[in-house]
Amino acid sequence: MNYLICEDCGGYYHLQEGESIGDFESCECGGRFYFLEYGEDGQLQSPKIICESCRNLNEIYTPFCSACGQILRPSQEIITTEKNKTFKPRLYASLTFIAVSIMILGLFL
Repeated sequence: MNYLICEDCGGYYHLQEGESIGDFESCECGGRFYFLEYGEDGQLQSPKIICESCRNLNEIYTPFCSACGQILRPSQEIITTEKNKTFKPRLYASLTFIAVSIMILGLFL
């Protein structure tokens, strides 16, 4: 059994016999699909993400398509991840600078 699952709304579609992932561009909500495959034993195989450019199946945590090199993760996700990693140290450094500045100004007043 094969399923397409939307990364945005969580909607899913069971692929019928004769249908392929190439038959579907995106979800009705505009989200990208992930491909889930269940083996003969009923065990879930490794989930795959579908490249929007060439329709190739890629491992879910791969940032680039293995066939065409297209970025699989939206750039907004990458930017948000980077900001989240650096936000707290910047905030801490800013607060420390303000506290030290107030102390130094207090000595001169």
